Amino acid sequence: MKQLLLLLVLVCQMVFAPLQAGAAAQVPPRPTSSIYVQDQAGVLSRSTRDTIRAYSTALAQKTKAQIVVLTVPSLRGQSLEDYSLTVLRQWGIGDKEKNNGVLLLVAVQDRKSRIEVGYGLEGALPDGLTGRIQDQAMLPYFRQGDYDRGILNAYSAILQTVLKEYNLTPQDLQVEKTLPAKQGDSVTVSPLMAGAGLLGILILFLLDRVLLGGALFRFLFYLFFFRGGGRGGGGFGGGGFGGGSYGGGSGGGGGSSRSW
Repeated sequence: MKQLLLLLVLVCQMVFAPLQAGAAAQVPPRPTSSIYVQDQAGVLSRSTRDTIRAYSTALAQKTKAQIVVLTVPSLRGQSLEDYSLTVLRQWGIGDKEKNNGVLLLVAVQDRKSRIEVGYGLEGALPDGLTGRIQDQAMLPYFRQGDYDRGILNAYSAILQTVLKEYNLTPQDLQVEKTLPAKQGDSVTVSPLMAGAGLLGILILFLLDRVLLGGALFRFLFYLFFFRGGGRGGGGFGGGGFGGGSYGGGSGGGGGSSRSW
């Protein structure tokens, strides 16, 4: 019985730790200019920075969604997931009500990357898709040392996926810059995999009811409805997106991480 209880606790820590991540990470202060691309690692060309800035500005003006690219030399020993979620929340990426922000984070020296997705876009950008975007559109170029092209490819795939969520195309943004062809834009989940996932969740909650008397369910209810990572929070007031400000969006750990 004790072994089963210990196993349940370990599984819960693995599954739900990202929901609490981000509180302790030390991240760059919220930018007041060039809010859509912060190339602190110095790996992006001026053309790429201008393209990202132009499309993200136009996207925010039409939808209030915000896509931000951040490159850093190193995470300084911090967790990639904590770091990216803290940036999303503390900077307030996305609209405060819609929580429709996305962060593409690349730590060059650590050879790690992550796409962090706000609550409101988790349906359009599920974990599997964000992983596929990195695997197909970005990491092959990183392994060749071409961070500029890899990041622009991944940004383009994210942008076009978000636009599709709002029934828009890049042409609707009326930006006079060319985007790379979309890559890594589909992911297939077999019925067997989906069924296995649902079965795993069911077993987890049955064990919770039998061994813990429903304590796990109560904990999750408290986490989502009373703490919730500041859902919709961030507290960074809106303002005009076109004027260069974040919208106060938040997230709960959705997205995917990669290394190369």
